[in-house]
Amino acid sequence: MKRKPMLFKRLFNNAGHRDKITIGLIGINRGVGVTYTGLLLATYFGLEKRIKTAYLECNNHMDFERLSKAYEWTSETDNSFSLDRVTYYKGVENKRIPDIMGEDYGCYILDFGTDYGDSLNEFIRCGSKIIIGDCAVWNQSRMISFKKSMNNIKGSDKWIYMIPNARCGLSKRMSSEIMRSCYSIPFEPDPTLLSKDAHELFQSLFG
Repeated sequence: MKRKPMLFKRLFNNAGHRDKITIGLIGINRGVGVTYTGLLLATYFGLEKRIKTAYLECNNHMDFERLSKAYEWTSETDNSFSLDRVTYYKGVENKRIPDIMGEDYGCYILDFGTDYGDSLNEFIRCGSKIIIGDCAVWNQSRMISFKKSMNNIKGSDKWIYMIPNARCGLSKRMSSEIMRSCYSIPFEPDPTLLSKDAHELFQSLFG
């Protein structure tokens, strides 16, 4: 994406009513691509599935502040900015989460970044829980250690593990190491436009 592109609002028919979707994201370490993954998910649900989506920055990384200044959006406020059916909420503290969750969104994406220690209960309450790992060789062991540290949490065997830009061999090897399915997230130069591979991945996981 070029700096300051105009992101045009697309007009489609309203999506049908459905149960609310909640997705929590955690990064194994800084820079693994949690926000990148969240942007792709927001595009999938909000722009492709036509579900009104809230993407909450539940960490202190300040990525959303930089993101809001990098592009033009269909609407902006001091605490949020929007593109079509997706609203991005900056720096959401835990006490603000219930208020936003009470709004009329069909999908909620909660980005806990690597600051999940104080937000683990909120993460666990999410319907789908995604762990983002690193394709860097020196950080791959972190996913193994994380998985072991969470073994005692009920339902952790259902958590989804992903690695952005990972080669097929890495995702297969990591699946074997952690004894969980581990998926590679394709590289998308424009997070508001999903490739066929990214669409098929999210379709297989979330329908």
